[in-house]
Amino acid sequence: MKTNKSNRSFQRFGVSAVVVGAILFSGTQVGAASNDKELGDKLLYTGKNHDHVIELKELLEDNDFLEKKESHEWSNEYNESTAKAVQEFQEKYDLLVDGLTGIQTAAALSGLEKGDEGDLVLALQEDLAELDYYEYNLDGIFGPLTEEALINYQNDEDVEDNEGVAGPYTYSALKDMTSRYNPNIEAPQSEVATSNQENESSSSNEPSSSNESTEENNSNEPSSSNESAESSSSNESTESSSSNESNESNSSNNDAETTMNLEATAYTADCEGCSGITYTGIDLRNDRDKKVVAVDPNVIPLGSIVEVEGYGQAVAGDIGGAIKGNRIDLHVPTKDEAFAFGRQNVEVTIIETP
Repeated sequence: MKTNKSNRSFQRFGVSAVVVGAILFSGTQVGAASNDKELGDKLLYTGKNHDHVIELKELLEDNDFLEKKESHEWSNEYNESTAKAVQEFQEKYDLLVDGLTGIQTAAALSGLEKGDEGDLVLALQEDLAELDYYEYNLDGIFGPLTEEALINYQNDEDVEDNEGVAGPYTYSALKDMTSRYNPNIEAPQSEVATSNQENESSSSNEPSSSNESTEENNSNEPSSSNESAESSSSNESTESSSSNESNESNSSNNDAETTMNLEATAYTADCEGCSGITYTGIDLRNDRDKKVVAVDPNVIPLGSIVEVEGYGQAVAGDIGGAIKGNRIDLHVPTKDEAFAFGRQNVEVTIIETP
């Protein structure tokens, strides 16, 4: 996100200015190689240490949700007070309340507007496209076409944000209307896998309750889509992982570690009608804390050992009808934990392949 961002994005909060370094992002197009990532690209949660936490705290301070002690600088630790401030922000603006910072919360705090670029803009374009307001290239660039689509949406839904600025009221409305945040809404058909291979996926798993597919593994009951996009999402698992990441994993050898950015959801074997047996035969009923992930075998070979950001080391021991391409599904002990996880964007490193 650009550092010359207009202060008008935050007028709805009643603040006069934004701290200039709080919203840094490279000006390259989505998909271009860059080491500079924006706030919201990585899920932030309690215990996480990252420079983006400082940006988050500055935004929360600007909007009177955090107060810095005199002569102290913000640390990069996402502590309990940070999580509490995020939760208060989410509650105030009727967002998904989980105390995590992903696509939804980062974008709502930042206030996306014309001139911005990045994964948060891409996720916004996808949401507007799902609602038939945006019919153009999903490029992650907030130009006049994105602005027009956003304004039309805001006018139709009586959104209270400044016109053309995607702030908390915009994301509150999107939460109720799009599949990214609402598990009761089906994703557009183009996002749902319909191949024969999907229909032949593991019979161990229960159909998904997520918003993207009704063909999820029978042992799995995935979470509702939220940050955690706030995605999974992303978004927010954001949905901007490039096909190049998949190709890199396929071409890696057994000795080289490969790191990729994947959209993650969560599931549990603790559900009515679930067998609890994964595609590779792992019995999750006997170990509810077992670290197992469902993957697309074309991206991560079954039997691989992976390190998942915020989850830990796990075995790729399951598949799912909706787990295609750059997606991953994490096994958790309970349905509550699965729904709380939502949809997030996480880094996954393949440590070892069979």
